Amino acid sequence: MTEGVKYLRYHGVMTTGIDAHYYLAKDLQRAIGFYRDALGLEPATNFGAGVEYVLPDDTAFGIGSMPNGEWYPGGGVMFAVSDIEGGAERVRAAGGATLSGVMDYPTCMTVWCNDTEGNNFALHHLKSKES
Repeated sequence: MTEGVKYLRYHGVMTTGIDAHYYLAKDLQRAIGFYRDALGLEPATNFGAGVEYVLPDDTAFGIGSMPNGEWYPGGGVMFAVSDIEGGAERVRAAGGATLSGVMDYPTCMTVWCNDTEGNNFALHHLKSKES
């Protein structure tokens, strides 16, 4: 299906992959129960404000809450970036918005954003990938 497609190689502070898909929860414990009961998922990581599930193919899915308790419908992809502060600056410079400051967790740093169309996504940096 991708025959003949040419892929761009990105340089600098760009996306290196997709780390996870995340959604906001109004009631975190209720959401954890739902994904356990409906899909048989058990959290691999609990970071207080949310949980992350690592699936058998090593992809990740998570649910969490914003530090200020804000909730809005949506969620989205978490793009892996090497420089989270630089990535946030690029989002703003390109006309997008950052919805949070850098949220620093034990294993990662995250900034939630909106693109120019209002779609949610996050910039995500795994601390284990720091050099």
